[in-house]
Amino acid sequence: MLEHLIPGLGVLGLGGLLGYGVGLAFKSAAKTLGCLLGVLFILLQVLAYYGIVHVNWSAVMHHAQPATQVAETALQKLWHIMTYNLPFAGGFVAGAVLALRRR
Repeated sequence: MLEHLIPGLGVLGLGGLLGYGVGLAFKSAAKTLGCLLGVLFILLQVLAYYGIVHVNWSAVMHHAQPATQVAETALQKLWHIMTYNLPFAGGFVAGAVLALRRR
């Protein structure tokens, strides 16, 4: 009976390990993107303070709403691609969630 469980545990372990790696990569990329957006915002605010540029934040928010829908669809598509045809998707999801929740 135990010999039937060992291949399944190996697959779950591999899926968890791969999911953990993807989660760490995604988290690192998101942190980098967040830092870049923060620096861009600070730069724009400094330039606006000195009168070099004028930013119409209402217009930015108006144009950003369709972009958020596109980003949400892109993230759903990315998740579908990452778990496509994986026999160990359960372990992959568990590993990715563990990596994303890691502080």
